[in-house]
Amino acid sequence: MAKLNRKQINDEVRQILDQHPGGLRWAEILKLIAAAHPETPSNSVRGATHLLFQSADGIVKIARGTYQLAKYADAEAVDAVAQDEAVAAIPVPIDTPDCTAASVSEQDFYASFAEWLEENDEVTVAGALGGSSLGGKWGTPDVIGVLKPRAQDIFKFEPQIVTAEIKATPAQPVVAFGQAVAYRLFSHKSYIVVPRTTSSDDMNRLTSLCSIHGVGLVVFTLDRDLPDYAVIVLPAVASPDMFYVNTMLDRLKASEPGLLNRLF
Repeated sequence: MAKLNRKQINDEVRQILDQHPGGLRWAEILKLIAAAHPETPSNSVRGATHLLFQSADGIVKIARGTYQLAKYADAEAVDAVAQDEAVAAIPVPIDTPDCTAASVSEQDFYASFAEWLEENDEVTVAGALGGSSLGGKWGTPDVIGVLKPRAQDIFKFEPQIVTAEIKATPAQPVVAFGQAVAYRLFSHKSYIVVPRTTSSDDMNRLTSLCSIHGVGLVVFTLDRDLPDYAVIVLPAVASPDMFYVNTMLDRLKASEPGLLNRLF
């Protein structure tokens, strides 16, 4: 068999990725091509795939050294958006002074928690996000903010990204914890924000988990006008992975450019 040219190598890569919807590591792709086409020099395959991954439309880098066809990544993002938006819109019944039926949803508290972060000097600027608009496997924080040095600060520090996952449904503390931990990939501080009506057993577990893993824990009242946020566990400052930081910011630039400009 004749050795593959660059176009044929590129076609082979796309075919392999099409057979692996969840994505595949570069090293595995090279192995598969080498096994199927031993007559093609490995340096030629490596060089062609390197150029392809740098410039090709339709292929995205989803993790370090791991690539996926964009059509599959987009499909995952659509599913994530649908799931997160459905949860965020779930009505949660609340008590009212006049005993009339009323409810709130998770989305009702995004803006007020962003304001709370700013008012408590946790961030310089923050904004509501939510809705999985960032796509990807790690979801989208409900609130994202940045702490930046002020002009009058003597010691100038690197900006810190702060994220938060808010749950208005008391029965979802474990889901909130998993998401908040995942956000530590690209944020210096991560918060879980849950209602005071969360059961004592769940709160005890959540408090312990947050203390162990450095995630901040905040409780609030299911009241749009007076949520009364209070810190239970302070978050530890982490060192995020710069690959995921830049991946998140690229997605933010594509989906919410106005918010990106406000934050940075």
